[in-house]
Amino acid sequence: MPPKSLIDLSHPLTPQTTIYPGDPPFAMRSVCNIPNDGYTVHAVSLGTHTGTHVDAPFHFFAHGQKLHELPLERFVGRAVVVDVRHLACARARIRWRDVRECLDRTRGTIASLGPRSEGKIDMVLFWTGWDGWWSAQKYFDHPYFGRDVAEELVEMGVQLVGVDTLSPDETVLVQDGGKQREDAFAMHEVLLGRGCLICENLTNLGELVGRNSEEGEEVWVSLAPLSLHGADGAPVRAFGWTEKPR
Repeated sequence: MPPKSLIDLSHPLTPQTTIYPGDPPFAMRSVCNIPNDGYTVHAVSLGTHTGTHVDAPFHFFAHGQKLHELPLERFVGRAVVVDVRHLACARARIRWRDVRECLDRTRGTIASLGPRSEGKIDMVLFWTGWDGWWSAQKYFDHPYFGRDVAEELVEMGVQLVGVDTLSPDETVLVQDGGKQREDAFAMHEVLLGRGCLICENLTNLGELVGRNSEEGEEVWVSLAPLSLHGADGAPVRAFGWTEKPR
């Protein structure tokens, strides 16, 4: 049976789409139109990390898996949505002890995380609420996660981490005088280095949390990317739904 309703977890791609500093902007222009050609075609230009997208290990590691080398099953499955909104201040670092407290509030959540082969949940999505600043300058000031968060999650067997921010690491605007820390990409390095995928710029995660807590249903998501051969990442049309445990 198909889900009774789907929740869109992707931001639309428009000229106002927030882009990571230095990445190519999104653009779409008309190539053919109905009055002149009898049909409509557009040319689209974008980077592999535009809008809601996934990162493959190749994004940070020269010998890491490329997008086409990852089985489709890696992008679809049960997920745990972790509500960290109370910790989400501008440029705040969220540590493992904070995440652990959030997980402990939901009985059985910690125990449910682990390898999919053992019947456990291997996708974790962090709900910061920062998607509300999408397209605004403040979106760059998002909270981020400490290295210890990545290390603990991969030790548990988590295989995909998603965030409703531009990055799970701090975004530093060098053009505004900011300086990168030595461990500026700790989450990327630890997660991708251990084969754990990353999904960035998610939205509407709160709708999944509400259904999960009120009805006791499991959260399922599809984060399947464009099939770009040899790519380090790609945009996704992410969506989620809830259903009763099987």
